[in-house]
Amino acid sequence: MRSEQPTEPNASHHGAPERELESPPGVIRVVHPFLQAPEEAFRVSALFWFGGMLLLAVPMITLLDVPVARWFATDPLPREFGNALELTLVFSHGSGVFLFLFGFFLMSPNRRWHLPRLVVLPLGAGAIATLAKMFVLRPRPTGLNLDVASFDSAWLWAFDWSLSQVATFDASTRAFPSGNMATATALTIGLWMILPRGRWLFAMICVGTALQRLACSAHFPSDILGGAAFGFLWAYACFHPRLLGNLFDKMQPENQPKRRRPIDTESVDSQFTQDDEGDQQPLAA
Repeated sequence: MRSEQPTEPNASHHGAPERELESPPGVIRVVHPFLQAPEEAFRVSALFWFGGMLLLAVPMITLLDVPVARWFATDPLPREFGNALELTLVFSHGSGVFLFLFGFFLMSPNRRWHLPRLVVLPLGAGAIATLAKMFVLRPRPTGLNLDVASFDSAWLWAFDWSLSQVATFDASTRAFPSGNMATATALTIGLWMILPRGRWLFAMICVGTALQRLACSAHFPSDILGGAAFGFLWAYACFHPRLLGNLFDKMQPENQPKRRRPIDTESVDSQFTQDDEGDQQPLAA
């Protein structure tokens, strides 16, 4: 009686060994299948679309700027809650970001290769928000008399395309976008993808940053949305494999599974044939 040889598990099941295709030099080698690639590609593209939607929503949210700012001007939050909101600024200030990333370096040695991306995310988002402030002139809630302000007061926008007033940079007239929110959003997105177990904690801190900027009358809601939009768009650039994400992905150690691009499974399946026992065999060159 012929003894049956154990067949290789079907590569379409979870946990099965991956089958690699030999590629000529200079051609990207793909692994079949990569079931998580579509989800990862969706997450990265979602950053761009969500950031764009937030930016487009700024004119509509501007209609709520004065009522929301007037409500927060009455100091409606309890003191304990306000003190807790002050702690969330750890995600939006340079010193707080430094201390958090230093703790990440000490407590997560296996993920230290993510540090360059985590450093560039908040610094780049804050820098882009500051650059945008140079072109946009808009007063903060503290610069308006909210008791008599109307809905039209929120539309006090001016654009300095020639940068004629950069020399007299006045922070009280540079409310849009919120640099703190841009920094906190970009850092939250990076931690959301790298440390999935703490996602909800990071999201709560980011939301707390937004509430704190509203509670201290530093920004209108539209400024917060604008800062979040810049944070999402910068995070998209830092994670996309054809932008800065390609540079950061190359820092991944060789002993860890690589983050692969989505592939067309049908085109890869066409490069295999099945033998008599049902196993897939690569076509001869």
